[in-house]
Amino acid sequence: MANTKAEPKPEAKTTRGTQPKNGDRTKPTAESRQRRAKSVAARTATKQTKSAKDTQQDQKGLVDLLEHGLKDMYYAERKIFRSLPKMIKAAEDAALVEALTAHREETQGHIETLEAVFESMGLRPKAEKCDAIDGILTEADSILEDFGGSMAGDAAIIFCARAVEFYEIARYTSMIGFADALGLDEVHQKLQSTLDQETAAESKLTGMAEGSINAAASEYDDDLEVAENVAV
Repeated sequence: MANTKAEPKPEAKTTRGTQPKNGDRTKPTAESRQRRAKSVAARTATKQTKSAKDTQQDQKGLVDLLEHGLKDMYYAERKIFRSLPKMIKAAEDAALVEALTAHREETQGHIETLEAVFESMGLRPKAEKCDAIDGILTEADSILEDFGGSMAGDAAIIFCARAVEFYEIARYTSMIGFADALGLDEVHQKLQSTLDQETAAESKLTGMAEGSINAAASEYDDDLEVAENVAV
């Protein structure tokens, strides 16, 4: 009688759980959001008692991504707060100086808001190095060195500041979405107040650039063109 080998069983695949198709997803109910909020609180409390090794081996979820984002922005806001004086000193337009100075004061408030968010989640405020904001601010330093004191100096400052604002807006928008999905209403509310200020700051910078600063910078190019035509 011929030997028959049992066919190998297919390897079990590691999945992230059964995920509904995009069209089948519905917004969590109020009851579901409350349950998730309690789960987040319990999980956060448990994490505080684990060793770093055990925590690293845990499966990552949305609350972990939110925590990463908070640490990322805590680093970024503090770095921005320290960088703004250089832009303020380089600015020549009085309105731009005033806007940047006011936003630096807001940035201090954003740092405090993040600390309050950490506390509301039972976490210790902690910064995590943000390569993105480091890159944006390093480029800003280089641009200020090239254009500082020139006719395009104020336009260059706004060019750099808007890059910072858009990064912040992207991060806060995402974190607000995470907080909403997790049922963390207090976190959502606090981060929304910061997002509103960041959006208003970006809008103000855009208005200043389009209102007068870009036009003033372009006068140099007009004068240069006239000089070149005369030379010819």
